[in-house]
Amino acid sequence: MSDIVIPGFKSSQLIAELNKSFEAFSPEEKAKLLKQVNGVFQFTIKNKEGKEENFIVDCKKGGKASRGKGSVKPDAVLVLKDGDFVALATGKLNGQKAYMTGKFKVKGQIMLAMKLDSVFKTIKLPSAKL
Repeated sequence: MSDIVIPGFKSSQLIAELNKSFEAFSPEEKAKLLKQVNGVFQFTIKNKEGKEENFIVDCKKGGKASRGKGSVKPDAVLVLKDGDFVALATGKLNGQKAYMTGKFKVKGQIMLAMKLDSVFKTIKLPSAKL
């Protein structure tokens, strides 16, 4: 089990899958994604029990995902519920609509948050496992 996966957080499984995808990219694929997105995202996710966890998705220099707040200052911090993250990452929830209806909040570069859709589509997260 990855150190990213946390019981009670379905989103952590997707973050772990995201990290595996980053590791599997060729140097060219990774460079293309990093150039396209050029940002560090922090996700503050709350589960059904009210517990909170932080995850970092670095699409600026490292091209990796990890648990915790990380050492790099995020360009955008997204605060959302576990189920909403899963729906967003698997394409079942439109990011703009979710933001406009208050399903998640963004601190920092809101326009960067709009690039998340391209990150999730590039990675092709397995929605069937959830």
